[in-house]
Amino acid sequence: MTSKTWKQILAVACGLAGTVVFAQTQPAAPTTAPANPDEAVAKVNGKAITRRQLGDVMASDMRMLAQRGTQLTPDQQLGYERQVVGKLIDQELLIQAASKTQVPDVDKKVDDQIAKIKASFPDPKMFDEQLQKMGRSAEQVRADIRQMLTVQAFVEAEFAGKVKIGDDQIKAFYDEHPDYFSKPAQIRASHILVSVPQDATDEVKKTKRTVIDKARARVTTGKEDFAKVAAEISECPSKTKGGDLEFFGKGQMVPEFDQAAFALKGDEISDVVATQFGFHIIKKTGEQPAEKRPLDTMKESIEKFLKKQQVDKQLAQFIEDQKKTAKIESLLK
Repeated sequence: MTSKTWKQILAVACGLAGTVVFAQTQPAAPTTAPANPDEAVAKVNGKAITRRQLGDVMASDMRMLAQRGTQLTPDQQLGYERQVVGKLIDQELLIQAASKTQVPDVDKKVDDQIAKIKASFPDPKMFDEQLQKMGRSAEQVRADIRQMLTVQAFVEAEFAGKVKIGDDQIKAFYDEHPDYFSKPAQIRASHILVSVPQDATDEVKKTKRTVIDKARARVTTGKEDFAKVAAEISECPSKTKGGDLEFFGKGQMVPEFDQAAFALKGDEISDVVATQFGFHIIKKTGEQPAEKRPLDTMKESIEKFLKKQQVDKQLAQFIEDQKKTAKIESLLK
């Protein structure tokens, strides 16, 4: 199974709450406040979507893009802003549709959500500081969360609660996507590393090679315990675990290390292997054959994944239908 698809299925398995995401409740990186934060960038049936709302989402999204090394040009940023406004319009349509939905024990549920958010900060004071940076009050956040819970209840009642996924659909998905559920073969290995700087002279390399050769002789000819020698000699953090790297699959290590490790038989110890990090000796300590995750262990996750697909599709159509009768004004300049 591809890593991306596997993560998607597991994420969905956590619940359908993620179907609706409210940007206002997400902590955003502090940014320069808009000149007029209450200026409307769009209106939905007379309800304004403000520049502050747009700014909150943009700040969060720009931070994530920056972490990935992506910088938008001014034209790209304007285009992105228009996309965000479109999503905020969709969100407002859903909020308005859900406005009459009753949520049992809503105050307690809001309190629970606030408690979880506060608990995510190392110091309770940081919660208030973050609100201040975002220009929001505790009551505004409570209102946002109440709104989120209301929409979630609406989605559950009108869409998610009515979607039924049959065993035949689950099995069909499982059978049609065998690669999604296959676990590749893995090996377990320990290593001893003698690091070599990238700019090392030939003399330094020769000295380092002598150190690793002596270490290899100790664990082969001398029959010394590999973990003991690793703890003494290795310059990798894994030395604290006797050089143990635990299980890994092909392609997870640098090519030279990967090739040497997967060529080992039994508990064989490799020759000296040179990589960009230095000199290694590797000992294979275990292996796990390739296997396919059984259907019964994946059934619940697949069901939730397929359910979310259907709910997302129905929600998208519902929002498009709402747009046909709604009065929508886009005011972004």
